[in-house]
Amino acid sequence: MGGFLGVGIDIADIGRFAAHAKALPEGPATRYLTPYEAEEALIRTSDRAEYLASRFAAKEAVMKSLGCGMDDVSFKEIEIRPDGKGRPTAELTGRALARLRELGAGKVLVSISHGKEQAVAMAAAVPGDGS
Repeated sequence: MGGFLGVGIDIADIGRFAAHAKALPEGPATRYLTPYEAEEALIRTSDRAEYLASRFAAKEAVMKSLGCGMDDVSFKEIEIRPDGKGRPTAELTGRALARLRELGAGKVLVSISHGKEQAVAMAAAVPGDGS
């Protein structure tokens, strides 16, 4: 793989996102979800808050792996979506993609997990295509 160029981790309390889940399709979640992620959130019924918390944590972890924060990169410039095998991937645009290129990285690898009350995500900026 050639090593990591940046690593980030974040944890989010699922309960904090319950109000966001109830307010969909409006409300606070519109500030951090891309249109694709918002559609995915609406499909979910029993785990909507968990989905929102995991996406928020993943985006924060990606920002940290890029060595920046939400003042430098918009949450909407990072989209978390599954690949063909269901693994989470980070699709970057705008300033997030520019920062990835500044690092000399080719992609950001993402892992998401959750328990009953918390969602956690880890991200690693890697060179090349990440394979």
